[in-house]
Amino acid sequence: MDPMTRFDSATAVVRVGENRYAAELDPGYLIGAAINGGYLMALLQRAVLAESDHAHAVSSSYHFHRPGSGGPAEIETEVVKRGRTVTTVQATLRQSGRTVLTGTVATATLDSQAQPIYTAPRPEIPPIEQCRSFDPRSSHLADDGFLARVDVGFAPDSYAALLREHTVDTPELLGYVDLSARDGGPAEDPAAFVPLAVDALPPIVSLLTDWSWAPTVELTWHLRAVPEPGPLAFRVHSSLVSDGWFDENVELWDVKGRLVAQSRQLARVGR
Repeated sequence: MDPMTRFDSATAVVRVGENRYAAELDPGYLIGAAINGGYLMALLQRAVLAESDHAHAVSSSYHFHRPGSGGPAEIETEVVKRGRTVTTVQATLRQSGRTVLTGTVATATLDSQAQPIYTAPRPEIPPIEQCRSFDPRSSHLADDGFLARVDVGFAPDSYAALLREHTVDTPELLGYVDLSARDGGPAEDPAAFVPLAVDALPPIVSLLTDWSWAPTVELTWHLRAVPEPGPLAFRVHSSLVSDGWFDENVELWDVKGRLVAQSRQLARVGR
């Protein structure tokens, strides 16, 4: 494997002072006029882990204040509590002096060999070769941009639902997500991709209503196990769409069938 894939390069941060980092946001991760939020979270995670004695971001909560764009950015970090088991770090990403994203991240070191005492059953997801690619945001995406960086394949029923071939009673999507081989392949550290993976999918609200944009207001995600290299199976669902707001919940499983991440975000339904 190339020791520095394009994703690794795109999420690289450079220490420029105490608690301060510089980054260059890759415009290839634009969704319309805004940088994908999962990419921004992956980038902040690099700075957070550089400040921690622990290897993994186990609980991360982010607030999105305004859209990010391609180009220079600065990150400021603050270690809130440093501990033997958990270290908590706050991070802020700014562009042109304006705050784009703030996050609070609890870091720890997970045992990659840990065996669960209990795990909820994974839903039935067809093999990846039976899944098909589609993105309702494609009219806002350049062919050599986000679609070339992240591969998303949907199970047949999910694919049909996205095409509005039938109505759905319960908004749910099943499939697989991975960094595209066309863009250099997987990250050196599979856990580094997870922040992008939980926010790389078409908004679940696209199954229910016409929309023009769906900006995330807040997203919290948990790393539950260190993922094995390879595609991540996903389930996306929502509990409530009302009054211009919706929640989106994501679970990810690695190639060994282990639950590796959970997320919930609150977002707006834009028109």
